[in-house]
Amino acid sequence: MKARMFIGASLVALTVSSPVFAQAGAKTEVSEPSQNEGIQDIVVTAQRREESTQKAALSIVAFGGDQLRSAGVTDAGSLAKLAPGLQISGGTSSMIYIRGVGDYGVTATSNSAIATSLDGVVISRPQDISGNFFDLQRVEVLKGPQGTLYGRNASGGAVNLITVAPVLGEFSGYAEVNLGDYDQYGIEGAFNVPASDDGAFRLSYSLNRRNGYLSNGGDDDDREAVRFQARFKSGRLSLRAQLNYLHRGGVGTGFSVLGRLPGMSPWTGNTDPAAGAAYIAAATAQFNGALAAGCNPAPNGNCPPPPSLIANPSDSRLFQDIETFGGHMQLDYDLDWATLTVIPGYRRSTLAFSSQPSFMYNVGGVYDSAGNRSKGELSDQYTLEARLGGESGVLKWVAGGYYLKEKQTNDFTIQAGPILNQRTTGALTTQAFAAFGQLTFNVSDRFRVTGGIRYTSDKRVSDRLAQAAISPSVIIPDPVISGLPPIPCLPDVPVPGANPPGTNCRLLAADPTIYRSAITFNKVTWKAGIEFDVATASMFYADVSTGFKAGGFSQALSLTDPTKLQSYAPETITAYTVGLKNRFLNNRLQINLEAFYWDYKNLQLSAQGLDGAGLVTILTQNAGKSTIKGASVSLEARPWHGMTLHGAVDYVDSKYDSFVITQPTQFVPPGRTGCIQTYSGGFATVDCSGFPLVRSPKWSGSAGFTQSFDMANGGTVALGGDLSFASSAYLFTEFLPIQKQGSYANLSASLTYTAAGDRWFISGYVRNITDEVIYTGGSGQSSAFVQGWVSSSIAPPRTWGVRAGLKF
Repeated sequence: MKARMFIGASLVALTVSSPVFAQAGAKTEVSEPSQNEGIQDIVVTAQRREESTQKAALSIVAFGGDQLRSAGVTDAGSLAKLAPGLQISGGTSSMIYIRGVGDYGVTATSNSAIATSLDGVVISRPQDISGNFFDLQRVEVLKGPQGTLYGRNASGGAVNLITVAPVLGEFSGYAEVNLGDYDQYGIEGAFNVPASDDGAFRLSYSLNRRNGYLSNGGDDDDREAVRFQARFKSGRLSLRAQLNYLHRGGVGTGFSVLGRLPGMSPWTGNTDPAAGAAYIAAATAQFNGALAAGCNPAPNGNCPPPPSLIANPSDSRLFQDIETFGGHMQLDYDLDWATLTVIPGYRRSTLAFSSQPSFMYNVGGVYDSAGNRSKGELSDQYTLEARLGGESGVLKWVAGGYYLKEKQTNDFTIQAGPILNQRTTGALTTQAFAAFGQLTFNVSDRFRVTGGIRYTSDKRVSDRLAQAAISPSVIIPDPVISGLPPIPCLPDVPVPGANPPGTNCRLLAADPTIYRSAITFNKVTWKAGIEFDVATASMFYADVSTGFKAGGFSQALSLTDPTKLQSYAPETITAYTVGLKNRFLNNRLQINLEAFYWDYKNLQLSAQGLDGAGLVTILTQNAGKSTIKGASVSLEARPWHGMTLHGAVDYVDSKYDSFVITQPTQFVPPGRTGCIQTYSGGFATVDCSGFPLVRSPKWSGSAGFTQSFDMANGGTVALGGDLSFASSAYLFTEFLPIQKQGSYANLSASLTYTAAGDRWFISGYVRNITDEVIYTGGSGQSSAFVQGWVSSSIAPPRTWGVRAGLKF
């Protein structure tokens, strides 16, 4: 009922305004825009067919390759400043949220709620996303569930990276260099070589080096990537193939401490020696204060851990060494009545990295003084999509099938001193099948209806789970679960010479296959919508769409039945959307409006906690339901020669209608969260109902301008300014006051000279001019051992640089 009332009110508002827009549009005949005066269309393929963003009846924004480079979008995180409602953070692991729907997404068991793809091939691992932002034709951001054409794990939307295709019969290319502070230097370019009139090859490359923004060297940029493509046409057949390679090294993701430490910059890394000393001092004060209050310091007492059992974060070594190889091809064959498209793909990711969110999360790094290291993560992903699509005078349609298989192995440690020093290994397999179809029927010249449906079968298997304490560790195995005596993994315990440092002491059953768990989720998702041409260049649309994100297993024993793995159910979403897309004044003014209401159920939340064996892990639980409603408006104008204005605002009113999770009592002491905490039978129930969704500011937006001046020599000088802003938002689901990012405004500016004929350019820029402190959350979190100590990723400080490039 609430959804119908909200959408109904929005529908009335948009419809009432439509005659005004229609009348304005009727005064002038809409023509194709000129290169310099009109607003240029961006052609997208979000609905598996080519169409302008203004003709696509869905919530979508798109950014061209030149716009991305000018704005400094070189990774996923910097894309967020262009698209209101989009929040991205995490560094090594890109955590993408759209209007509050997203995923913590750092472990092998995680799957994003936002489907990210490269030329139509899904990128399953969040660590593989950021290095692909070079030689792009465009980026498409789809807001809301995409359950029909994208299927699983697109409950919040989709981000499509579309690369520049080889140009047939043409020798061309470009080269750019970027120099800036923090010892920044980077190169990017492409060579397009014709093979014949009907074939071409394209080689693209990107290399970047930059010191970290944080005092501990974290948040640096050390990557190289190359992409090779081939494209051929022969009669009805078109073939495009791609091979790509990405490597990311350096220090990797860093975190700062929420709540500025006295005398330290906000960009002080949490493994900086000064921050480490402050952490140990806080742990000491916490322990001494509890002792003074009369806590029991016995091993099973109620005191917080003594500082002697907690590692200094400054002892942690941050690093990343991530390699990704991918290959796919797209075959298109014209059958006259339809086009057959087949896209097979393969991706292999080898992941080794470490970060310090609350403890040392060490994937493939050294974990003891002897130099022993875990094996890291390995992912092999196989995909195949086959579809038929056609268009007649009254019908546009697409139908097809999809297959995905991902095989993963992982081996990592989490370390915070003797109190937490453990290793986990396991294997995961995902296998998904889907069949889908969508059609748009022209009821009249101005009115169209759309319907779509998708059936998905998603099987998740978790196997070979093993966990071990690493000496020295005070973790005691549960005798019932492990079959071992309750003796900690400490040197010379229980006898002299036992358990030297680095020894792995088993914590679970000796046979890891007993924990093998499998579950299959079958789901039908659908979409229904209408489109109406209010005027020549004004389109009204409304739709209802559904989506889901597959369930699965945490690599942890169940809290209620420790003979099984902790499972979680799929999350689902139903979205109601109305919108109006308009062009006026001979394509010089564009105004788009949208209102939405999302019903979000069984949302999956991942956070650190204790599993059924009493071990610290990352647990995913279904927390209940939420409601997300709001509206957006975007504007682009070219009021006079050389001037482009743009602006966009998203208003999002979100609330957890029901948010209840369960944890062992010892992990949720009083004050651990800002929510209601109740205790019974050794468990704590945490009720955060009523809070807004995390990383979902009520207001967010962007605005900017570019003024281009023609020079007598045929060149141009362009002055540009951009502002992105957001109101306050919680970053983490503990909802502590310190975990709330305040409102901010991020201002950037650039000055660019482009030579006649667009042959070369040089540009200077300054970003985050006011040095605004913007915490983004990432995989940071509250310390499990020091109350009130919270880590978070942070956006870059003020930076400046120079870009130069040429085209040939």
